Amino acid sequence: MTAAQATDAADEFLLAAGGQGLVLDAAQLAVLPALARAAEAARSPEPAPDCSSVYLWGPPGRGKTWLLDTLFDSVDIPDKRRLHFHDFFRELHALVFAGYGNPGYRQDSAFAAALDRMLGSVRLLCFDEFHVNDPADAAFITRLLRTVLDRGIVLVATSNYAPQELLPDEMFHHLFEPGIALITGHLQVRELDGEVDYRTVARPRHAAGFAAGHHLRSNDAGLLASAGLLPPRPEEAVPLTPGTRTLRALRADGAQLWFDFEDLCHAESATSDYLHLAQAHRHWVISGVPPTAGSNPYGWQRFGNVVDVLYDAGCRLDIIGLPDYDGVFPGVAHPTDLARIRSRFSMLQQLSAAGTEAAARP
Repeated sequence: MTAAQATDAADEFLLAAGGQGLVLDAAQLAVLPALARAAEAARSPEPAPDCSSVYLWGPPGRGKTWLLDTLFDSVDIPDKRRLHFHDFFRELHALVFAGYGNPGYRQDSAFAAALDRMLGSVRLLCFDEFHVNDPADAAFITRLLRTVLDRGIVLVATSNYAPQELLPDEMFHHLFEPGIALITGHLQVRELDGEVDYRTVARPRHAAGFAAGHHLRSNDAGLLASAGLLPPRPEEAVPLTPGTRTLRALRADGAQLWFDFEDLCHAESATSDYLHLAQAHRHWVISGVPPTAGSNPYGWQRFGNVVDVLYDAGCRLDIIGLPDYDGVFPGVAHPTDLARIRSRFSMLQQLSAAGTEAAARP
């Protein structure tokens, strides 16, 4: 790509930002040439040259997803896919294991067939929130990376993890070293580490999606009214079975889904359950959230997973409880995960007294 082409491609990001009333900061401007190169490679009918794909990583709230979405929208080709990493692997696992137990089933050939179905003739593949926390997925993800590179597909991935920090558990880290070598050897690795976490910046009261939600520190009637919430009646409780587990919801009425923390986060619920339910229910309420010392690590980890899934799905989330929250998200997860969840949680309007919003975000 010539310097002129790179400038033209980078200008698309500047025009998109201007149209939304945004001004890109210095860190965001610095990664535009790499993204522009990826965009031009995706538009070309030829297989993508080595090091045209991008691995964009950095702390939460720095604009990685906005840059990814802007690139995806600017590349006007039919053969492209944009997925959150959770969704991609849920779909991939379902396809791989669909025939498990049938005569002649082989996981390696099933994986290849599943990738063929998912990738098809894709020229541009965008992953938001690339991560490797499960050692069982390490080989799958390595093979995915190799397949994408071999096919000349342009991959653009965002992550909170530097490549060397993927699969951080020391006991299993070596399992993903081949995948790390593919990322560092064949992708443009760029760090986006601006000074501002934009999710903590004050936003309009009438925000949409996840940011339309609230954190109510008690179930005070005035607070509930301020958030437009009507408590569920006992007769509204209903069992839901989104996967292999049955969960008790206090309400599942159209778009709104209301859980008690105990029923959702102390049950053996899983990320796949939240992903499934988020497709039908775009407004979630979780009440009875205990103080920071009031749950076990597994409960807080599930709670963090719910925050992640609903943020990525653009669902409104209202939290009732967690009265002593002071900006330090509870749990024992990896520090990178905690920083991401804290950043997302800070987007909720903090209501601490009837009809009032907290003076400062945590």
